[in-house]
Amino acid sequence: MKTVVIKKTGKLSFLTFSLASSALLISACQKTPEPAPVASAPDAPASTAMPTGLVKNPVKHADTADVTKWMDMASNKSAAQIAKEEKLAKEAKDAKEAKEAKDAKDAKLAAEAKTLAAKVKEVPKVASATATAPAPVPKPVEAPPPVVAAAPKPAPVAAPVENLTLKVISSVQPKYPSTAVRAGITSGVVSARVHVDTDGKVSQVEIVKANPPKHFDKEVIAAASQWKYAPISKPLTTLLEFNFKLDN
Repeated sequence: MKTVVIKKTGKLSFLTFSLASSALLISACQKTPEPAPVASAPDAPASTAMPTGLVKNPVKHADTADVTKWMDMASNKSAAQIAKEEKLAKEAKDAKEAKEAKDAKDAKLAAEAKTLAAKVKEVPKVASATATAPAPVPKPVEAPPPVVAAAPKPAPVAAPVENLTLKVISSVQPKYPSTAVRAGITSGVVSARVHVDTDGKVSQVEIVKANPPKHFDKEVIAAASQWKYAPISKPLTTLLEFNFKLDN
């Protein structure tokens, strides 16, 4: 009978501990101000040892005390404290991700800088190879021949303008002859060819046509010989016509 009592006592202690742990977890989740009272398990007799083989990993009293203390601390935290802790955890996570991104970017920039530095090192080699090539020798520049000033050409003499137009300066009209009046002639027409010299004077008068003939010839020759023209480039000949009419 004594052995049976010991086994029942061990089972009862384990069940009691399980119930207490469940109650603490439920109280922490519901955020009650204080955890529900836990019934204490009856102490086992000091002289009785726990039989082996009933529990694979027996729970120690010290571990139970730590869990109970953590559950008490969790149940005593306010909503503000929990939100603050969540915020701090999120900030720590964001800072870690930002640091990882920055490190990756710095590594990429360092690789690009290394590649650029390698390209820059190749440039002086090309420049030095170019510098060693001999520079072309410039050809001597021949001096231009001396410029001889040309003698000034004489200004062209303007040719005289040739004037072949007769311009009357003064004229004399013939008189009606008395012989024609006595003969009863009241009108007549005479055409005369006039020769003009370069000084504009009339040198000769020739009767070309007269109607009636010989009545007005002398008067026409006398009057046309007194005509004066403007100077001309060379002698010219013109034709003049004189009309006679007797006024009553």
